[in-house]
Amino acid sequence: MTTETKITATELIERYDALLIDAYGVLVHQKGAFPHASAFIQHLNDTKKPYFIVTNDASKLPEKAAASYMGRGITAQLSPERIITSGSLLIPYFKEHGLQGARCVVLGPEGSQDYVRLAGGEIVSPHETDDIDVVAVCDDAGFPFLETVEATMSVLFRRFDAGKHTHLLLPNPDLIYQKNETNFGFTSGSISLLLEHALQLRYLHEDHSFTRLGKPHTPIFEQAFQRTQTRNMVMIGDQLRTDIAGANAFGIDSALISTGLVVLQGQELPDAWQPTYLFDSLAL
Repeated sequence: MTTETKITATELIERYDALLIDAYGVLVHQKGAFPHASAFIQHLNDTKKPYFIVTNDASKLPEKAAASYMGRGITAQLSPERIITSGSLLIPYFKEHGLQGARCVVLGPEGSQDYVRLAGGEIVSPHETDDIDVVAVCDDAGFPFLETVEATMSVLFRRFDAGKHTHLLLPNPDLIYQKNETNFGFTSGSISLLLEHALQLRYLHEDHSFTRLGKPHTPIFEQAFQRTQTRNMVMIGDQLRTDIAGANAFGIDSALISTGLVVLQGQELPDAWQPTYLFDSLAL
């Protein structure tokens, strides 16, 4: 089905007790901030409206994420306490599965490794050892791409051939991201698909899928609910399969902004991807 329900940023603020806001594609892109993003955040700060930036980014800790957004042109103050990242979900996962001290291959930059260290993991290289417990695909950057992916695939083949279990974790399930207003790139979700397809080719009747933690999956929305303590919140995002589908599955409303990845152009959408609202910008 399609939707014709339009709303403004001002109406969203008035209608909900709390706002969840995606970062890339809504507030910022790789080269800067989107129009009206700074004024929108400043208004939320001034009016003390509860909000959280809910991002699938697993490449930097909240403190560095806040600095990164402001460095891209968000002039309003952003508190790290208002940023919920998919990387932070590694911490409860490690605790739940008793992975303190686990030896971890991490695909991502130093910030991704910081999350694993905070969770209690030890960083190891797939070029140097097969003695690993976890592979965490966190980001597309921060490592020699082809060499590292191939080394990781080879380690997994050797481990699974020997019947050894390895946790496969994907904090950021995004497949692509917006570099700027006209250019796009692949991200960690696409890397996990490469590894999953390779594993499927080798192990035809075994399931070696990554555990996905970020949007559209429940853990990141549970984190948001724990902070807001209300279901009367709306997810503002630019991607149907992560922001909108995730909010819908969690049972909260969703608002698709037109500044990001999706161009609807009247096409039919499955109910799971149907946004509650469409809106054009963060202009107040």
